[in-house]
Amino acid sequence: MHRSNRPEYLQRLLLTLGIIALFLAIASLLWILAEVLLLAFIGVLVAIVLRTLAKPIARYSPLSARWALIVVLAILAVGAIVGGWLLIPEIISQVNQLVEGLQVALVQVEAFLSQFGLGQQWFNDIFSAGGPQPFRPNLIDRITGTFTQTLGILANLFFIGFTGLFVAIDPDMYRRGIVRLVPPRGRSRTREILDSLVAGMRAWLLGRVISMVVTGVAIGIGLRLMGIPLALVLGLLTGLLEFIPIVGSILSAGPAILIAITIGFRQALYVAIFYLVMQQLEGNILTPIIQQQIVSLPPALTLTAVLAMGFLFGPLGILVATPLAAVLYILVKEIYLKDLIERDRH
Repeated sequence: MHRSNRPEYLQRLLLTLGIIALFLAIASLLWILAEVLLLAFIGVLVAIVLRTLAKPIARYSPLSARWALIVVLAILAVGAIVGGWLLIPEIISQVNQLVEGLQVALVQVEAFLSQFGLGQQWFNDIFSAGGPQPFRPNLIDRITGTFTQTLGILANLFFIGFTGLFVAIDPDMYRRGIVRLVPPRGRSRTREILDSLVAGMRAWLLGRVISMVVTGVAIGIGLRLMGIPLALVLGLLTGLLEFIPIVGSILSAGPAILIAITIGFRQALYVAIFYLVMQQLEGNILTPIIQQQIVSLPPALTLTAVLAMGFLFGPLGILVATPLAAVLYILVKEIYLKDLIERDRH
């Protein structure tokens, strides 16, 4: 009897080991392709934005969804060309001035801290008689590194753009493909979950865009009224970094404070207070108003997601951390809370 059970035991053991090996292989493959998957996720976000912009055009005009999408792309292209022609020269000029101003500000901070013997060794490691170390590699290494980074950024942007465009053109094809992976009895619920994900991401993106525009414009106007140089590019930087909740507003304050140091430490203090006040207004007034209709993530969860993804995947992880956390939040709410917990109660 004992011997007759041995083949069955070995069969179960081999099956278990095979499942574990398959799981580890899939996990390893996902880890290797993590950067590509994150870029594809950004492409899906771009597709949601494009479909959201095209939706009212298709609703209130005789155009089909695809033609409405073409109209949106044409409007965005014209807007980018006109905006670039009007603003890019000034932005480039201010960015160059910003880099120079930050170097001057760091030197002034070094001189100030050196009076108290603080931070001198750290600054000595960064600066030398020939200038900052990052600006003194040999010419060939600099050109090669710049070309490689630029090529990589362009490749990523093309991948994101085409992914977003393909998904936006025919989102139902990808939706049907996901639904077919589920057994027939669960396909109706899968469609509902996908609809909740798209609606949640659309509302979250809308909320972030509103926060980015309002905060960026307010910071730019405030810095201009305070007489701080480069208010345009600092406001633009603040608006872009506002896409990353909590962390973005903190990071954007650094360059503005350093630029203000070139005028005086009192102005730098005023700028720091101004950013602190704006952060409180945004967190306690603007964000609650916006989040009434969008996915509201707990601040601790948002901060943890940003730090964890930043540690694992660098700047790309920081960029997608919050929307990924929002996706997981919606999935937990729809699958775990509604389908398991609430079903067991009934």
